[in-house]
Amino acid sequence: MVRGEPLTAIIPVRGGSKGIPGKNMRPVGGATLLERAIRFALASPRIDRAWVSTDDAEMHAVAGRYDVQTPELRPAHLADDAATTASVVAHLIGQGLVRDGYLLILQATSPFRRLDDLENLCAALESSDAEAAVSVAVHDEPRPEKLRRIVDGRLVPYLDAGFEGPRQALPQPYRLNGAFYLISVQRFLRDGVFLPAGTLPFVMPEDRSHNLDSQTDWAIMEAMIATGGWRLEDLP
Repeated sequence: MVRGEPLTAIIPVRGGSKGIPGKNMRPVGGATLLERAIRFALASPRIDRAWVSTDDAEMHAVAGRYDVQTPELRPAHLADDAATTASVVAHLIGQGLVRDGYLLILQATSPFRRLDDLENLCAALESSDAEAAVSVAVHDEPRPEKLRRIVDGRLVPYLDAGFEGPRQALPQPYRLNGAFYLISVQRFLRDGVFLPAGTLPFVMPEDRSHNLDSQTDWAIMEAMIATGGWRLEDLP
């Protein structure tokens, strides 16, 4: 629960994946990414109910073994490349599967988050007046002052006003790490996004912020596990 209201976790997974084919059903230390996300939701004392939304029959069956599957497979129009997580959640709300309280998006591609991360995230939100919070990590590379955009076929500074001074003069940039998106149901219904104005940032360490979007990400993960950089036994 969050602020005395129920917390519903949503695990959105699709059958098709271009960056890492079949990634949600690929094992990491004896359990698939989907199973790790489900086990995380079931192990957290904060989470009251969890749903797995998928268009894939095999993943739907896996979720069924844990009793966290949605009543039916996700419609085709919510399973293509244009579908957003916000549209998937809106569909679940429309089905009556989420009615009140708070929403928590748990992406299967963030297997290294820990239960105490979620506890601290929820506690931070409760001690603030924010209606939404998101996990982030420090972003150091590439150096933001060296980033450029291409506008009308020409190279321009990525920063609106341009910047040629020392790096130390820049504010620290952060990136969304994909581990947690937390928002009140009413705020989501009002804004239709997971990062409305006033969203609270929750900073996580880099070693728990690895997101699996490409084969390179997967190779890095395997190397870190093999060398003891990441300990799967610390996870649910």
